[in-house]
Amino acid sequence: MNKNVLKFVLSLKIRRLRQKKGLSLKDLSEMSGLSHSYLNEIEKGKKYPKVEKLLDLAKALDISIDELVSVKMGRELHPLLEFLESDLATSLPLSAFGIGEQDFYDLMSHSPEKFTSFLMTIAELAKSYDISLDDLNKAALRAYLEVNRNYFPYLEELASSFSRTLNKELKGLEFSKWYIYLEKKLKDKYHVRVDSNTLGVSEGTNGLRTLFKDENKLSGKVLFLNKNLDEKQRVHALVKELGAQQILSEDNLKKRDPLRKEFPELLLENQTLYFAGASLIPEESIVADLQDIFSKESFDQSDFLKLMEKYPAPPEVFMGRLTQVLPHHFDFNQMFFLCCNENIQQTPGSYYISQELHLGKLHHPHGVSLREHYCRRWITTELLSELVSENSEFAFGAQISQMEEAGKPYFCLSFARSRGSDPGVNSCFTLGLAMNENFREKAAFHRDDSIESRVVGRTCERCSLVDCKERVAPATMLQRIRLQEQKISAINKLIKL
Repeated sequence: MNKNVLKFVLSLKIRRLRQKKGLSLKDLSEMSGLSHSYLNEIEKGKKYPKVEKLLDLAKALDISIDELVSVKMGRELHPLLEFLESDLATSLPLSAFGIGEQDFYDLMSHSPEKFTSFLMTIAELAKSYDISLDDLNKAALRAYLEVNRNYFPYLEELASSFSRTLNKELKGLEFSKWYIYLEKKLKDKYHVRVDSNTLGVSEGTNGLRTLFKDENKLSGKVLFLNKNLDEKQRVHALVKELGAQQILSEDNLKKRDPLRKEFPELLLENQTLYFAGASLIPEESIVADLQDIFSKESFDQSDFLKLMEKYPAPPEVFMGRLTQVLPHHFDFNQMFFLCCNENIQQTPGSYYISQELHLGKLHHPHGVSLREHYCRRWITTELLSELVSENSEFAFGAQISQMEEAGKPYFCLSFARSRGSDPGVNSCFTLGLAMNENFREKAAFHRDDSIESRVVGRTCERCSLVDCKERVAPATMLQRIRLQEQKISAINKLIKL
């Protein structure tokens, strides 16, 4: 068992036994011969006494030393011990949020019964909504990005320096030859061989863009690229690996493991993705381009498409890059970003969200763990449907999405395409900007009537729209909520009689 867990269990036992006997710390100090300050450190979980001092404590508390040092905590606190020994407890990214391990133990020790009840509630909810440890770690990463407004100056600085060097080296070289150059650079400078024929052959590796194999005697260091990636995706993958070799420590390079989805691994992956996006879409350049687009009084979709084509990054990376520069440089702090998918081979017409980010608050729409049907009036599902019906390679569009009748409007930009690394799966990336006072001040085209405007819901099950032609499921969740509201109203009337 973890040494800190042992300290925590002992601290709880001593405090509860002392309080049960009506003893103060001063009383226990006099009875055991241990100093008041030392006992205080033990009860805070900071110290674990030696055997002779444990004997003195056990004698003062009138119990055996075996009972005192046992990790058994009683029925009411057993779930707390189970939590402390679980994978979740050991993988919580506390340091990323400025929370020390001792702070966490202090919180639990303040009211262990209440904390245990809280943990049991969370565990039951996780089971009910089929939430896994992977889901919790992804949520932790999203929270980390949102707390930092999805902008990291040190990565921007590193990417800017790398981009300038890359531009000098690639100056005058056709984009079709970038891949060859970057592949050689990886091999010559970092001794990493690229294999673009193996990954993506078997179904088990579908969806996996890259896989890094650490050095061994036979093959050395190998970067596997999914054979289904397009030209821009392949270039982005090599720049991402060059970034990893440059910005990650030797120890962190070895920690990369696609089978481990804990917070540290997810954070390392995000850092290298951020670096690659910022290297291929330099901050200064994209900000100037966006200022030009937002200064126009009419919105032209072709402007954004031309901008995507301008940069040597995949469209999905371009869409993600907007979530980094728009909050920082345009003060668009109320936004959401979602990746919605459809597996047209296995479950056509069924959509699921695999990636999301919310700045400012949790916006609508957002992912739901329940098997609900996302609104078909939303531009995201419209574009995914368009890909199939028109057999298109990509679809792009903009929409002013009014979140039901009383909701606030969002300016939504969406780009849909086949995922590439996972044949048969289409993905749509949607950026939603709240059309608040700041947006109206920065976006001159906010008055453009040519932009499609629609009232949309979150899911059919929660939608209040009555005459919706696109509805594919009844409003069961909404009906449940309204029945509960009627019940509360009826009870309140009876109480006030």
